[in-house]
Parts: sequence; C-alpha cells; structure tokens
Amino acid sequence: MRWYWGYCSPPIGRVDGPKWRLGAIEGLIVLVVLDAIFAAFTVAQGVAAFGAAARTLQAAGVTYADYARSGFFQLLWVAGITAVVIILFSRITSLTDPRSRRSFVVLTQIAIVLTLLIVFVASRRLSLYEEAFGFTMLRLYSHIFAVWIGVVFIFLAADIAGVHPRRRWFAGATLMSAAVVLLALNAVNPEALVVALNVDHAGTAHKIDAGYLGQLSSDAIPTLLASQSALDPGLRNAVVTAACAGSKSYTAPVAAWNLSEADAAIVRHERC
Repeated sequence: MRWYWGYCSPPIGRVDGPKWRLGAIEGLIVLVVLDAIFAAFTVAQGVAAFGAAARTLQAAGVTYADYARSGFFQLLWVAGITAVVIILFSRITSLTDPRSRRSFVVLTQIAIVLTLLIVFVASRRLSLYEEAFGFTMLRLYSHIFAVWIGVVFIFLAADIAGVHPRRRWFAGATLMSAAVVLLALNAVNPEALVVALNVDHAGTAHKIDAGYLGQLSSDAIPTLLASQSALDPGLRNAVVTAACAGSKSYTAPVAAWNLSEADAAIVRHERC
C-alpha cells in the first residue's frame, strides 16, 4: 500500500538550488578591461596605418602576406571569444538596479562596436593577402564568415539593448542568418565566383593560378573557359590547358546524372 499513500499524498513543491550570480561591479570591471584592450588595439591599428607596421614586420623578418594571413584567423578567434564572454556575462551578471543595467548595456555596446572594427580589420588583412596571391575557396568562405560574424554581433547588440526583451530571439536569428548564408552560397555558385574574381585580379596582377582553378569542380569550368578572352595570351594558354584537362563527353546512369558535369563536358567539347 505504500505506492497508494505515495500517490495520494500532497505534491511537494519544487525546490531550486541557489543560483550563482556574478556581482554587477565584478562584471562591469571585466567589461571595462575588455573595452580598454580593444581600444588599445584600435590605436595600434591607427599607428599601423601610417607605416609603423611595415617597419616592425621588416625588423622581425615577417612578410606582410604572412602577417595578413595569420592575423585574419587570430582576429576572428578574438571576435568569437568576445561573443561568448558577452553572452555569458549577460546571463550570469546580477543587474538588480537600473544604473548597473545601463552601465552594462553601454559597456557591452562599446565592446561590440570595437569587435566589429576588429572583424573589419581581419577582412582587410585577408584582402591584402588576396591582392598578392589571388582568391581561393577558403579565402572566399573566410570573407563570408567574417560578414556573418558581423551580422551576429549586430543581433547581439540589439538583444543586449533590449529589443523584444520578452522573447529570446537571438539564437533563432543567428541560426536563421546562417541558413540564409548557406542558401545564398548554393544560389551564386561560389566556384564560378572565385574564377571571376581571379580573372579580374589577373588584369592588374598579370598572374593567375591556373593549376588551382583547374582543380575546382565542374561548376567552375564554364566560367573559366568563358573568361579566357579577358586574359593575356600567356595566362590564357595556361587557363585553357588546365580547364581542358577533363573529359569532353559525359555519360552516366540516370540516378547518377549530374547537370554540372554535363555542362562542363559540353563547354570543353565546344571550346577546347
């Protein structure tokens, strides 16, 4: 009968354990330090813009291309860690009075603005690398990822500022924006875009990585062969050789038939 008495006994109210919270002063101190570090970085970038960076890199034996390439990913890591810190502190910091709440919002908005500047600097560094060596799929995806990170920080700024405070929309908006980016990538044919960017870059740099472009999938072949007229004769021959290395005919079972492969074979047959 124990089960009967247990079933009929009055329900016991839920007992929650004590919730750990970070004090407002401690949380604000962390944000002040974060803002100060990012402000110092901004000043350093201003100094670098006037040529001090080039002299420092030359003294350290580091090429500007290596500096740009490594700096891009380092700065994106900083942006990602900053987003985690802001989200975490917005959840665990005890902001019981309006004054501390306003201070928290102001400091986080400053951090977000400075982080957006860091993302811009990261993209600029990658652009410097592309000016020297051209474009690849990884570099294109890196640019797109940097833009998406910037959009996420704009969402975060709106969330911290209290836009629709009764709804937790930040995570959903972030996932939705990621889905939109993926759909847009499928729509624009990123490999054809990389080919077009490299052809445009070759007009000023007078060089092109034909071997890399020839290794791209069949999505890139029509654009690659169609753009040969925009290249110098020497570059044109290298591009045609790389693009025409594939098959000029395409046969496949119905279940395995691929439109991109078929189009590439037709273009090779007509232009190679």
